[in-house]
Amino acid sequence: MVKLYLIATVVVFALILYLTFAPRFHPEFVNRVAFYPGPEEAGAEQYLKIGAVQAERVMIPVSTRFGDRQISAAFFEKPGAKFVTLYSHGNAGSMLGRWPKVACLLDAGSSVLMYDYAGYGKSPGQASMEAVAADGIAAYDYLAKIKHFKSDQIVLYGESIGGGVSSEIARARDSCGLILDCTFLSPAAWAKKRIGPLNIYPDALLMHPSLNVQSLFPSYKGAVLVIKPGHDDVIPTSHSDTLYAAATGTKQLLDLPTSPHGWVQQADMPLYAAGLKEFYRSLTPAAMNK
Repeated sequence: MVKLYLIATVVVFALILYLTFAPRFHPEFVNRVAFYPGPEEAGAEQYLKIGAVQAERVMIPVSTRFGDRQISAAFFEKPGAKFVTLYSHGNAGSMLGRWPKVACLLDAGSSVLMYDYAGYGKSPGQASMEAVAADGIAAYDYLAKIKHFKSDQIVLYGESIGGGVSSEIARARDSCGLILDCTFLSPAAWAKKRIGPLNIYPDALLMHPSLNVQSLFPSYKGAVLVIKPGHDDVIPTSHSDTLYAAATGTKQLLDLPTSPHGWVQQADMPLYAAGLKEFYRSLTPAAMNK
């Protein structure tokens, strides 16, 4: 009996240690490692006008269990556009640094709403897994409730970690299309490859919400475009291949052979622009996620 008691005590103690050090129960540490917020770049105001399209600066309300706040956003309305793209940007910098991609989205015939997560650009607050998911859903609701776009007009664009944010939006709201630009299968899958000891934990004990892109499929039925850079030293390009294979329904894979993570090299810009145009031409109400 004494031996069994000792074994049980050791097991319970080990379990307590295991759970105590689980990253999910240390969100402050996870968020410090995961997010690199920065202020809006100097001179970024010049990018609020792209071609003939002048952006509208807006502050979008976000309601959370911690209280209400706002995020900074810019709405580029393309005259006559059938679609609007909700752009969830990558980790570094702020939204307006992505203006070359926005220019291509406008040229493809879509209006664009881009926004900064809590702590990024001019958005107050602190970035976290929970915060960025709430920010993305709030931005979607702004398009639906204030700008009166229907779900079969809304395309979700996720760049890098923004792909994870877009996955949370897609779980909560309908959309007709999803663009995954150099994104991961999930933050957990990426972290486990980088930090071996994390493999002792299931994904549920790493972070919440999961921002898991791979788990969207096969339930997501909207059209999918996967953008795969040729030289990605942040997220292995195998993640893009796996996501493309997992996607169902209408899907396209766009290779950018000379581009690094999160950026389109000038040599690849014609490929990027043409790929976006082809994707938006493929969108129909029938492609809407049910």
